[in-house]
Amino acid sequence: MKHGLAVFFFVPVGAACFDSHAQTSPAAMCYAPVQPPAAFNQLNAKDPAIRISSDNVNLSGNQTAEFTGNVEISYRDTLLIAPKANFSSSQQTVLAAGGIEYFNSAIQVSGSEFSADLINDKASLNDANYRFLEQAGRGYAAELTATEQLLTLDSALFTTCPVDDNSWALHASEIRIEEGEGWGEARNAVFKIKDIPVFYLPYLTFPVNENRRSGLLLPKISNSQRLGLDLEQPYYLNLAENYDMTLTPRYMSKRGAQLKSEFRYLTEQHRGNLQLEYMHSDNDKPSDFGSRYLGHISHLSDFTSEIRGYIDFTDVSDDAYLTELGSDYSNQSDTQLLRQAALSYYGTQVHSHLKVQGFEVLGNYNNAYSTLPELSLSSAKPHSLLPNVNFNWQAQYAHFENSTAQISNADRLHIEPGIEIPFITPALELTAQASLMYTYYQQDFDDSSIDHISSSVTRTIPKVRLHSRINFEREYNWFGEPALHTFEPQIQYLYIPYRDQSNIGLYDTTRLQDDYYGLFRENRYSGLDRINEANQITVGWTTRFYDNIDNELFRFSLGQIFFLSDPKPQPDRTDIVDDLTSTESMLAAEMIWHWFSKWYFSTAAQYDIDSDQLMKSNASLDYRGSGKSLFQLNHRYSRAVSGQEIQQMGVLGTMPVSDSWQLVGTYYRDVTNNRMIDASFGVQYESCCWAVRLVARRQVLTDLELPVDAINGTSRLDSSIGLQFVLKGFGDSAGFGVTDMLSNGIFSYRKPYLLTN
Repeated sequence: MKHGLAVFFFVPVGAACFDSHAQTSPAAMCYAPVQPPAAFNQLNAKDPAIRISSDNVNLSGNQTAEFTGNVEISYRDTLLIAPKANFSSSQQTVLAAGGIEYFNSAIQVSGSEFSADLINDKASLNDANYRFLEQAGRGYAAELTATEQLLTLDSALFTTCPVDDNSWALHASEIRIEEGEGWGEARNAVFKIKDIPVFYLPYLTFPVNENRRSGLLLPKISNSQRLGLDLEQPYYLNLAENYDMTLTPRYMSKRGAQLKSEFRYLTEQHRGNLQLEYMHSDNDKPSDFGSRYLGHISHLSDFTSEIRGYIDFTDVSDDAYLTELGSDYSNQSDTQLLRQAALSYYGTQVHSHLKVQGFEVLGNYNNAYSTLPELSLSSAKPHSLLPNVNFNWQAQYAHFENSTAQISNADRLHIEPGIEIPFITPALELTAQASLMYTYYQQDFDDSSIDHISSSVTRTIPKVRLHSRINFEREYNWFGEPALHTFEPQIQYLYIPYRDQSNIGLYDTTRLQDDYYGLFRENRYSGLDRINEANQITVGWTTRFYDNIDNELFRFSLGQIFFLSDPKPQPDRTDIVDDLTSTESMLAAEMIWHWFSKWYFSTAAQYDIDSDQLMKSNASLDYRGSGKSLFQLNHRYSRAVSGQEIQQMGVLGTMPVSDSWQLVGTYYRDVTNNRMIDASFGVQYESCCWAVRLVARRQVLTDLELPVDAINGTSRLDSSIGLQFVLKGFGDSAGFGVTDMLSNGIFSYRKPYLLTN
């Protein structure tokens, strides 16, 4: 959860971006922790007795005592070390002077004078230098007063920097920190960097642990050609223990003002978040354009152990919202937004799923069909008909709507009973399956020109599948180290007879990836509108090497489909743009090689043997030396994505210049169109208690308001620059390292991926 910084002031912000989500936890502070004396470790917080030891003692009756020489006074969980001290048993007070060291469970203080009221559990130190034991933080106070619940510092200084390093500090007339609350209050505070006053704060609260509280989060500021000066000031509302809200006013000098909000909640049965971004008018749009908004809801409910509900819905006011304004909840490159709600029941005999689903397609693309609704039923577990012979079934009803398509709506009923004969051992798996797929369509359309479509269609297709896998393993020597070598061949026979399906529309069906694992699918399409013909054998094998602690060092997979009879292509359909053919004899390979302690190589390819063409490929070379030393070189190719050939190359990396300075850069290029699509460069300085990061970026912007065939020809670029400044330990505990900078999307670092990702 977030922490709030409640500041009741106005501060003009220069060209800087204060990011409350980019700070290092106190555990990562680079100064050594305080080591209390051995006597402190022997204290008992439940012991009410006052224990005093010293070299000398002078008693005055039974009321007072003066101790001198190596005085140690312990009471409950506190320890005082001083050259001399006075104790009054009648008043229950302790007075000490000289070089004083005071310890309790939370703080260590050195001072010149000490006084304690044991009856009220109150202690005061003058000329105090203090330091927290369990968290980052130290400072000075002219007078420090501690009670069981409250720590008060007068004429105080607070910083999380190491001793003798005041890179930044907060000076205040009074600082109050409540025990257990995790928050400090400062009055008449002056924030200084290198003893130079930066701004004055009449009142503020700041977090000193992970507790939450309402207040301002640190603002963010950046600049780009697309938005101009972009300033955000989040305000966090800690409404209750299990729900909160963040309101973020945003100002863009070229666009105008916007309000962003996020509401989060969590209960035993329900969790989710709601987001709304609203802009009354856009200065860069015509006056009659209207307001712009984005709404998003994500919700998950576990009503019982068997019943679960889910909602994911996003809506925007116009197609160009994401590319022009950006959002925290969707990528600028998204061209469709998912809208889905589902209710699932997981019974002992039947699993059922009821869902409604649709997509908001952005840009000048054809609208997708909505599923209103879809009901799926399946057997929860196989039913035994005979020994080692199991019966299972699945059924589905779906209603599709698309008012802009030639087929405005359609109903589909699918029933698929099947039998299975499994034989599974640790070394061998053998499965025989047979099923009968029956599908009924009712399709409504008004356009008589699509004479190939039938209003009522019945399709019945049998399916037979035989699959076998063997697991071999042996101990092996991997470059002088003990290793485990496995060899896992598998073979599949699949038979599905040909059926002419050209009289059925496409509602939820598209071609799937033919990666290594995809070669062993029963259908090469998603959905049910196309069932591919098959009389084929798929052969594949995987080999792996593991070290002696089961880390995978190497994996290689290779497989191919062999047709026993040539599949017949479906009749030509001029109204279908997507390449739906499934007649390729595909060869697929994947490899991951951890070939050195810090180097990784991964690659994958899909090759059509019949046409002698490479369909898809991907390669990535990674070096991951440490959190400050990363490098990746990657390449991706696809012959047809929405009818377009795509080939991209990218390089990214970090280079530490010194212990405190590091450089980060990325460059991605569209090889097909010979253009740069994204380039970033950043420099970062990081010390023990503060950090600053400067990032410059230039990227291609896609205008979704243009026609589809004109989008790829546009190369409108946007340049931006941003500065992030962090005071470590003075806010929440997210990371500010290079790994964090890459993984949070500024430089889009990803570990090696395959086409299955």
